[in-house]
Amino acid sequence: MRVLLHACCGPCALAPLDKLRSAGHEVEGLWYNPNIHPYSEYQRRLMTAGHVFGIRSARLHIQPPDFEVFLDRLTAAQREGKRCRSCWRWRLEMAAAVARREGFAAFSTTLLVSPHQENEAIREIGRAAAEKLGIVFLAEDFRPLYPAARKESRSLGLYHQNYCGCLYSEWERFSAVEPGRKS
Repeated sequence: MRVLLHACCGPCALAPLDKLRSAGHEVEGLWYNPNIHPYSEYQRRLMTAGHVFGIRSARLHIQPPDFEVFLDRLTAAQREGKRCRSCWRWRLEMAAAVARREGFAAFSTTLLVSPHQENEAIREIGRAAAEKLGIVFLAEDFRPLYPAARKESRSLGLYHQNYCGCLYSEWERFSAVEPGRKS
């Protein structure tokens, strides 16, 4: 089956890409992450993801971000206490739309590899996005693959980010303010 894999970053793409391929799927990547700020961080993560897909000989589709629209939506979602879920939904809805437009049978996301994300919420959001467009969402729990992927990414010298991506997550990670993650 032809699968589009939404990639949140390079290190998290390694294991899902390999696992989906070993299951017999033809896998291509999608970079759509308007949540990542500042722009220098966005570029650094994009370059790392591009490198990973390059060394795995897989195509990486790049969906240009609309940062202004994203920031407006993110601010509203933060006020409503739905920041993370909204961010996941926007990105997975885009992944579903690109997958359908480009003729993929299914899509998945590397967000499902991280033990730092809310796996069940992401799977629920992915399924809903897929259902809206009549496409399959592969909701596999890739978290057991995280340690091996992290080890391989370190051996490859890949850049590892230390916050999720948005300005709020950067603030929560590096400020003295008690984190107030709004999912």
